[in-house]
Amino acid sequence: MSNILISEDWINKTNGWTVGSSGIYETFTDDKGQLYKSLVKEYGRCTGKVYIDKDDTTLTIGWVFEKRVKYDDCNETYLQETWITLHEARPVTHTEYEYLTI
Repeated sequence: MSNILISEDWINKTNGWTVGSSGIYETFTDDKGQLYKSLVKEYGRCTGKVYIDKDDTTLTIGWVFEKRVKYDDCNETYLQETWITLHEARPVTHTEYEYLTI
């Protein structure tokens, strides 16, 4: 079994800004419990789960974490929310060419 794929989205909850997104990457483990414990250490307490609706069913696909962090450029802090979503595979991309005629 391969390691779990996740993506991270960071939000400045204090001001309502999206801070950034990691894109999908492979973690260090294939164990969801071990992954969860490491994410709590990294991103603070878990405040909820991430859900999607698919085929008339609600699926749980991740966790929401929260902690107070310091801005990079000053001594003030803000409440950072981190949304972690788990993925079965990397996304499939489609390339379409738009040709210019001569």
